[in-house]
Amino acid sequence: MTQPAAPYERADFRCVAGDALRPGGLALTERALDACRFAPGATVLDLGCGPGLTLERLTGAGLFAVGLDPSPAFSAEAAASGPVARGRGQALPLRDASLDGVFCECVLSATGDAAACLGEIARVLRPGGRLVVSDLYLRAGGPPGPDAAGCLAGAVPRDVLAAGLLRAGFAIERFEDHTRLLTELACRLTFALGSAKSVVAMITGRDPACAGGPRPRLGYCLIVAAKETP
Repeated sequence: MTQPAAPYERADFRCVAGDALRPGGLALTERALDACRFAPGATVLDLGCGPGLTLERLTGAGLFAVGLDPSPAFSAEAAASGPVARGRGQALPLRDASLDGVFCECVLSATGDAAACLGEIARVLRPGGRLVVSDLYLRAGGPPGPDAAGCLAGAVPRDVLAAGLLRAGFAIERFEDHTRLLTELACRLTFALGSAKSVVAMITGRDPACAGGPRPRLGYCLIVAAKETP
């Protein structure tokens, strides 16, 4: 069976969500930059950089930023905003303890193996380095089905997400709920695609009329965490 394209790979989604490819655009990136207070020249990774909007912003903030994305098309596009490598979060092509920060925006739940990804991020961060995560999470309802695509595929409840961060050696410094941004994007997608049913089908990869069980109720959050010092 062919897997549906992830929402962020669709031209109609990008037309509505913009080049950030996520709810709120750069709004949560700005909040994270303010919270982390990186020193000028700090080395940061934009994991899953997509077309490079965050990468451009991090470079503009005076940081030494590099991007990483598995997509040849996104990697080529992002290269206009800074240095970019091809790769996945589960096998980062970086030295141990070589980074001051990692931005993982609407990526962790789409990797297919969040635990392995968090382990790699912990490996490449220096003690005290900051991890920024913005992502979907499950507020209620059943888990996404096997046909879910993109961020929805790996969305988990808040406590499960927090437990994964703790196991990887991170101390959560900030958790903010920004579900309003997700709702706003869903409304704009509904207007653009013509129906809420079309939006659900885009996100889940299945016809809502055929879906059984309680529908997942999604939230959207920003997390800032620090790699614990041994």
